Amino acid sequence: MTIDPQLLRIETWRTRLIDQGFDGIEAFAAAYPRADRKRLKRLIQEAASMRHRHRMPRKLLRYIRELDEAANAHPQR
Repeated sequence: MTIDPQLLRIETWRTRLIDQGFDGIEAFAAAYPRADRKRLKRLIQEAASMRHRHRMPRKLLRYIRELDEAANAHPQR
């Protein structure tokens, strides 16, 4: 069984963002310059809250996937 590299990448970012907070946002924004930091912060807070209620934070995952797909479609030069 092979793991989809994109899925692994976005799951890793989601976990890192929730766990690291501001430091994670800075690292993510460096990797994905098109990221909206304000939106990202709101999604991280929502995801962290959901995590404590044992629910999946899907909105954050979708946003990361959206940025990842855009970055791969139009790589930064």
